[in-house]
Amino acid sequence: MQSLDRLQSHLSNRLRELERFKEKGGKVVCYFPGDYVPEELIYASGAVPICLCHGGDPRAVALALSVTTRFICPFSRALVGEKLQGESPYYSLPDLVVAPVTCQHLRRAADLWQYHSGDQVFRLGVPLEYDSQHSLDYYLSRLLALKEKLEGLTGQAISDRRLEASIGLYNTLRGLLRRVSLLRQLSPAPISGLDFAKLNHASFYADPLFMVEILHSLAEELTPDASHEEARDGPRLLLTGPNLAHGDYKVLEIAQELGAQVVAEEFCEGMRYYWGEVQKNGSPLEDLARKYLVERLPGAFMLGSAGKRYDFILNLSRQFNVAGIIWYELLFCETYNVEGFAFARKMEQAGIPVLKLRSDYDALDRGPIKTRIEAFLETLSGGAGHDD
Repeated sequence: MQSLDRLQSHLSNRLRELERFKEKGGKVVCYFPGDYVPEELIYASGAVPICLCHGGDPRAVALALSVTTRFICPFSRALVGEKLQGESPYYSLPDLVVAPVTCQHLRRAADLWQYHSGDQVFRLGVPLEYDSQHSLDYYLSRLLALKEKLEGLTGQAISDRRLEASIGLYNTLRGLLRRVSLLRQLSPAPISGLDFAKLNHASFYADPLFMVEILHSLAEELTPDASHEEARDGPRLLLTGPNLAHGDYKVLEIAQELGAQVVAEEFCEGMRYYWGEVQKNGSPLEDLARKYLVERLPGAFMLGSAGKRYDFILNLSRQFNVAGIIWYELLFCETYNVEGFAFARKMEQAGIPVLKLRSDYDALDRGPIKTRIEAFLETLSGGAGHDD
């Protein structure tokens, strides 16, 4: 697809573009995943937002063990290990790092990052409740503190007008990602789950204006035609769990190799949440606070979040007509590990089989994971049920 080729060319030049931007006095603000850090606020300050979402590299995870315990989840260790390893230039760019304080693993990653790098780290407090007024008030106060920090960093005031323009841009970006994703309701899907995950991750690194242009073009390229009708339609799957990092593609690759289609996904960290947009109801900052805390799917670390997430994934499964769900979690992610058992039972009651996989970003787990996915696909073909 021409649009994906253009995007790849843009990304290959993106680092040099950002280096030139910094040479002219521009600021790059990196942030940890979880979709609790509004890119709109960073962009409105004149800085470039970059989400640090690399993962899957066992070397980076192993290197992080030199400074922390193995009981920190691999995704959080990867954040630290990538910084220590120094092989990803994006991890050397930040003039400021914004770390949302969600789970204790990401909080520790922020502590380690600051201690071992000397970079400025702004901790963005995220409440454990998503649906109370006092939680919204607290989160809004932290966004206000972040706004003041960004204004001090860039020397530019974040006016309501600038913030509204930024919100409009990212609303467009999310809406186009949603449009492309919804095309996967078609059978066969015109874009693979692997390509969509890479597209989603690219949106964290690409220039947002260019990304909007690419998504517009791609949506047109993916309009159904006769060529899609000739493609083989394998078992349709939904992939879910706590994290899907940039580079952690083995489950998607294996499923594709075995003839399955991952047509939908839901992850708290590592993927851009594109199912909702910022709604204009009050001041731009208040609108951001509502979107990022209240009007989105809450993470598993939040109180009373499980039922809402079960319902969302069940509806998504029916909307995309999936035959089964792969639950992919990383070791030591306590909240999702506890929730995984109940999730599988809930989906089983709805008639949707679930395969639960765990990984430590170990290079040797690809074989066992492939064996389990292959067996799961055989049960789907044979009409068998739930895998625990």
